[in-house]
Amino acid sequence: MTDHLVVLDQLPTATEFYRSYWNRRPFVVRGAIAADVMGELISGEELAGLAMEEAPQSRMVRTAGAKQNWSCDFGPFAEKDFTKAGEKNWSLLVQHVEQFHPETSVLLRAFSFAPRWLMDDIMVSFSAPGGSVGGHIDSYHVFLVQGEGKRRWKIGREAIEQEHYIEDIPLKVLSEEFIGDDVEVTSGDVIYVPPRFAHEGTTLESALTYSVGFLGPKLSELFSGYAQYLAEFEDLDQRYVGAGLDEGSAGFMLDRSAVDSLRQSFAAPLASEDFTQWLVEFFTASSHEDFGDYSEREEMLYDDEFEGELKDGASLIKPEYVKFAITAAAEGGFALGFDSQSFSLDEKLFPLVQMFMKEELVNSKSYPDLFEHPAYLEFLLELYNHQALEFA
Repeated sequence: MTDHLVVLDQLPTATEFYRSYWNRRPFVVRGAIAADVMGELISGEELAGLAMEEAPQSRMVRTAGAKQNWSCDFGPFAEKDFTKAGEKNWSLLVQHVEQFHPETSVLLRAFSFAPRWLMDDIMVSFSAPGGSVGGHIDSYHVFLVQGEGKRRWKIGREAIEQEHYIEDIPLKVLSEEFIGDDVEVTSGDVIYVPPRFAHEGTTLESALTYSVGFLGPKLSELFSGYAQYLAEFEDLDQRYVGAGLDEGSAGFMLDRSAVDSLRQSFAAPLASEDFTQWLVEFFTASSHEDFGDYSEREEMLYDDEFEGELKDGASLIKPEYVKFAITAAAEGGFALGFDSQSFSLDEKLFPLVQMFMKEELVNSKSYPDLFEHPAYLEFLLELYNHQALEFA
């Protein structure tokens, strides 16, 4: 390993991360994740079992020869697929593992300095010796957490603006070598790779890798998402009536005043509090088709049942895999987003919500004002009945 890849003693603080690394340069941290946390994560056998189910998105990548022959098959898989794979040169990758194996989501606590509202998923890969998906670039920020086994990574030194891929293969593998630094990682080591920095991992000993990805939306996704939101409210979805036009727009002429008028029709909704409210809904929508429909739990509780549980000493907690987004409102208070829904809340509730965002236990002892106002319990019950909170 050379001096180009930064080696840190511990994961950075939020200030250090955004000042020196976010979108700027990769780093590696040895032993960043404690052994007891690593022990909670999904195992190779459990990952294989998950890949046999219908809902998870899974794929198996194989290489042959000098990595000139690539194949990629998509799940669900059967036991025979793993038997036929052999002992070398293949990798199994499963998306959204935090949703299907909630214990794995405890890993997210280590990355509280990153924007959790941009968290996309935890992808987990098991790879046999020689397993690789080739040199590639991603559109997202990724923390590569090494589980069991050993892998060697080559990490690029700068973002690639124009990439070229090997033709006629089912994967996006870079066709040209990239300049980078080599590093071997073992259990608990973490590598941060910014978007568009090339990287390539090769398995030295049968290994598990937990990829924690943070992905921002495309501009087109933001525009179309907000447009759909506006369309749901007649008073927000105003028709363009040509305010401010003059004789310069007569006939077929779209003059400067018309262009400015149209631009303003875009600007006004973007400057409104409705846009702020929508953002917390947008960033808590799931990228997996089976999640994100604000579904109620099968066994819902009613007000008196819920209050009784808490008065009997029960504690509430937000599971790590549940994504919140929060933003201050212009007129005081704040908006909380969860699972494509939003809540306008009084600022007095912020300390309570903050405890949930830190995945801390909330009960009558940790939050003495829990029963101060009926609205507090109504809000918590709403979150509980829609599976944002659980009893610990």
